Amino acid sequence: MDAHLVKAGGYLGQYHDVPLGGERFGADPTTHEAEPAPRARRSPYFPYRLAGPNGDRALHALVRDPHTSLQIWSKFQGYPGDVAYLEFHKIRWPGGLKLWRVTGANADLGDKQPYDPEAARRRVREHATHFAGVLSTAALTQDGTVIVAPFDTELFGHWWFEGVDFVADLFRALQGAPARPAPAGAVVAAQERRPVVRLAEGSWGNHGDFSMWLSPETAWTWHRLWPLEHTFWRLAPAALAGGEDRRAVLAQAARSMLLAQASDWQFIISTGAAGDYAGHRLLLHCADAEQLLQALEPTADADALAAAVREAERLRVRDDVFPNVLDAVRQALA
Repeated sequence: MDAHLVKAGGYLGQYHDVPLGGERFGADPTTHEAEPAPRARRSPYFPYRLAGPNGDRALHALVRDPHTSLQIWSKFQGYPGDVAYLEFHKIRWPGGLKLWRVTGANADLGDKQPYDPEAARRRVREHATHFAGVLSTAALTQDGTVIVAPFDTELFGHWWFEGVDFVADLFRALQGAPARPAPAGAVVAAQERRPVVRLAEGSWGNHGDFSMWLSPETAWTWHRLWPLEHTFWRLAPAALAGGEDRRAVLAQAARSMLLAQASDWQFIISTGAAGDYAGHRLLLHCADAEQLLQALEPTADADALAAAVREAERLRVRDDVFPNVLDAVRQALA
């Protein structure tokens, strides 16, 4: 999770008309424990146990460290923007080859200079060594037990062509360093006493709130999704208890609903990158699910169910995802 969900300060924006950040962390009630849990230190360098509204502590959280993350993500100081690295946006056509380097932060595409693989490789080694030093300094100076620097997998090798080599060189540079790589599960398991926090609302999105997904531009999507969800869960128990045809229709309705619920649709609409496409896809999957669910209504006849079975098979071939979706539906209803 992001650091602003652990640190008590900072304005997180608005969710509908309710200011975020008003309800911060508090220690979970510990009447069932022999000793009270340690007070949350609100630092990104500790693993935490998450306390839900019902006292559920099965989940644990590791917090993104802003300092080390910005060393890579920052547009102005991040490694991927180095002048020696391969330019992502300039592509030779036909052929699709990328032959130029970043050249400079403000360099126009027409001013990009030829790419030098050897120069880029040298910068990779330098950056990996530097980042290993950044991590080691944090390990020696920060009060905590873990440094978390998570990144999207597509950054390495896709957006940042040299990123895969950077990761390999980083692990070499960390051999014998104060900062040691470790799986997330091992970090959580190694610390027996973890502070308990109840998360405030927030996200990794713009402003740290939900405005990338819930805004005036995307409100219409939720008004379409909410009735669909209500109808699905109203009809699901009887459909599961029905025959094979009803279960097949319910399964495909679930797949279509899940595709409609994908958070990328609202995100794309908010960025303006391909809003028409995102809106079209959301409406398409909603319409598919709604059509199938009509055949599961108590008033639907045998012909409607037979037609829905044929349509469900067509959609299953087109959208071949979530083969065991009914298992999840049963678990949700249990």
